[in-house]
Amino acid sequence: MITSHFVVRALRRALVCTGAVALLGAAGLAQAQLAMGKPKFLGNIIAGSVPSNFSAYWNQVTPENAGKWGSVEATRNQMNWGPLDTAYNYARANGFPFKQHTFVWGAQEPGWIGSVSASTQAYEVEEFMRLYCQRYPQTQYIDVVNEPISQPASYRNALGGAGSTGWDWIVWSFQKARQHCPSAKLLLNEYGIINDATKLNRYKGIVNILKARGLIDGVGIQAHHFSMDNLSAATMKANLDSLAQTGVPIFVSELDMTGDDSTQLARYQRLFPGLWTHPGVAHVTLWGYIEGQTWVNNTHLVRRDGSERPAMAWLKNYVRTTTIGGGGGGGTSKTIVVRARGTTGQESVTLRIGDTAVRTWTLSTTMTSYTITTTASGGSLVQFTNDTTGRDVQVDYLSVNGSVRQAEAQTYNTGVWQNSACGGGSGRSEWLHCNGAIGFGDL
Repeated sequence: MITSHFVVRALRRALVCTGAVALLGAAGLAQAQLAMGKPKFLGNIIAGSVPSNFSAYWNQVTPENAGKWGSVEATRNQMNWGPLDTAYNYARANGFPFKQHTFVWGAQEPGWIGSVSASTQAYEVEEFMRLYCQRYPQTQYIDVVNEPISQPASYRNALGGAGSTGWDWIVWSFQKARQHCPSAKLLLNEYGIINDATKLNRYKGIVNILKARGLIDGVGIQAHHFSMDNLSAATMKANLDSLAQTGVPIFVSELDMTGDDSTQLARYQRLFPGLWTHPGVAHVTLWGYIEGQTWVNNTHLVRRDGSERPAMAWLKNYVRTTTIGGGGGGGTSKTIVVRARGTTGQESVTLRIGDTAVRTWTLSTTMTSYTITTTASGGSLVQFTNDTTGRDVQVDYLSVNGSVRQAEAQTYNTGVWQNSACGGGSGRSEWLHCNGAIGFGDL
């Protein structure tokens, strides 16, 4: 989305990123969150009020129930945005990515939806999307359709039903979400994928239908305790590998595991590394962490008194000390993809590795993958240097040998317009509004 501050920015265009590469290895300022400076976020849910220790652990926000249609519009045309405002505003204030959950789902849908005509049902679904996108324009991710196989929307026939693809109602939903929230990344979400190859193959079929139409940006897999607790690491890896074949970034969207202290610790130690380091997994979000505030007993990681269970103590150390994103050292060939677009077709970006400009591309106005194979190593950045009034660059991600590093998860961005200045905020953005660069860490 092109921003509305071109005239103001035109007076402040002097900022040019120089000497930035040396800063990239540190991945920004030191912060408390477990995944600060990592190429993947590690997020959690907010339900109602914000836990006082949320930012001590997590750097992404998903509303637990507040964004579900049945919560927002339990009574027709009476919108309850309050709890969703709380989660969204907290994420924005802290520079955390925000993921809306969810637009279309067969559970927790408004009770009144079954009593209106099919045409009215379609109108009401689109109205919910439109009102949401108008109110929360900086949403980075949206679970557009949740559980299409397990809990399909009761009103799906009003959205096109099976149709020619077998899933036309999902295609319609993504088309409307793209229309009303054009800057957000659109996700599908489902449970039982990580442990069930048969269900996984059905799911891949939906993903590929959406991918062929340019409608999907990420594929969500819930990883709840009933799928994870007794899952082998080998089976999990095989299913992740299979889903990654779609070429769509994987979002582990609802992770939890149960057990007493020792059992839960063993489960996290056995399975979490395979999620966190898998090159096809873009990000990970847990589903609650405080005792008495999770949807299932014994999935919590922090006790009521604020003390940490052993699984949390291990998780903190593991995430903070584990290097992910890879790409190899000097002399090792690596394929780098920069996925980006300009707003006028005149913008260009330069990929810099170490102190070297390795490739410059003039950008299309549609999201395009720009690829280079190189042996260069060092700090990496995507730099925008031909800014002028009306020009902006949107960078989706940089990937290294298939491992995706989302732009909005990075903490170094000197070209984003925040707090009335270029590079004047948290840095977390996929936009370059001014001459500057987004840092993607070491290669």
